[in-house]
Amino acid sequence: MERTQLLTFAVIGLLLLNLLTISFVWLKPDQSSSLSQGPPPEGDGPARLIIERLHFDTQQQQQYRQLVQEHQRQTRILNQESVQLFRAYYGLLASAQPDSARANTLSKQIADNQRSIAKLNFAHFQQIKALCRPDQQAYFTKLVDDLAHLFGRRQRPPRPNGDGPREVRPEGPPENFPSRP
Repeated sequence: MERTQLLTFAVIGLLLLNLLTISFVWLKPDQSSSLSQGPPPEGDGPARLIIERLHFDTQQQQQYRQLVQEHQRQTRILNQESVQLFRAYYGLLASAQPDSARANTLSKQIADNQRSIAKLNFAHFQQIKALCRPDQQAYFTKLVDDLAHLFGRRQRPPRPNGDGPREVRPEGPPENFPSRP
């Protein structure tokens, strides 16, 4: 009888634990829905974050979304140009004697392209700052402190057909890494 009671209490305890777990998951819709939806559409995460952090009103949000669309269009053009420049640059390696003058020219064009991307991003944030009312300028200043963290990741254009080299990571420590005693 004692063993049966112990098993009964254990089963009841496990059922209650399961019910608590299920209700916890259902009562947290913000976390569970974001997990089931996957990552936000490209560009929507930062846009939503900026709108929230700067406390934009409806009109500012509309103007901001227009700025974002134009910025994304210009960024796409520069990224496509970057891809073409890098392909041409590394394509020189296919020949037995790569043309060093052409390599230097392409290297400078790649640097110019990267500079253009940086300038475009800087101008974009100047436009966002101009959208802010005086009472929102303090929020913008706080946002500026986080820009490197928010947008510091190198955003690469997606590969059209998934072709091209994949990132290869060596297994084990580098050769010059000291061995363990």
